[in-house]
Amino acid sequence: MIERSDGYLGVTDAARYFAPVDDWAATTRFAFDQASGRVLDVGAGAGRLALALQGQGNDVVALDISPGATTVCRQRGVRSTFTGTVFELAAGAPEPFDSFVMLGNNLGLLGARDQAPRFLDALASMARPGARIVGETLNPYATSDPDHLRYHEENRRLGRLAGQLRLRVRHLQLVTPWWDYLFCTPEELEPILAPSAWALTEAHSAEPAAPGPGASWPPGQWTAVLALRN
Repeated sequence: MIERSDGYLGVTDAARYFAPVDDWAATTRFAFDQASGRVLDVGAGAGRLALALQGQGNDVVALDISPGATTVCRQRGVRSTFTGTVFELAAGAPEPFDSFVMLGNNLGLLGARDQAPRFLDALASMARPGARIVGETLNPYATSDPDHLRYHEENRRLGRLAGQLRLRVRHLQLVTPWWDYLFCTPEELEPILAPSAWALTEAHSAEPAAPGPGASWPPGQWTAVLALRN
């Protein structure tokens, strides 16, 4: 269950995080095709993307803050994992990466307008020349749900982007800390990127694939391709 700060609860089936490539949404398959070389999978979860990229001969590091997630990645065959944040990985000065992938809407890990610069700087510090970030997020306005619209209005009242979420995940007796997660449009993303080392070069939208465990993301999902500025 994904709990939002206003008490709204969303329930999702974890099977999607184990889905094979053929069951991925079209935006996810597009993002998969954009990644190459040495890849950092940010928020790797159960490792579905890391395994697929590794199977194509890429050198992949699966990063997640959850020790349980990185354990599952290793059990499923991901060769290289890192348990921690991008800031902790960057502090260790790893071998630079050619691609950073943030799928499953994980471009939302930018968090908020005031948090994104530090996150983007951490990725830039680990990037090779010509590197790219490929990340999925949602257009928060692709909804008519009154609960979501009320949340947008409250965010605006507080001076936030409408699609800034405060979330935590619950499962049985387990609960994560709260964190910020950002859904935005390409037009909202560009000024966030302006002071950073990254530029938006492509915004790709597509309808979900045929029904399957990994193809049921909400409407409005899109993929951003960010390039490292020269």
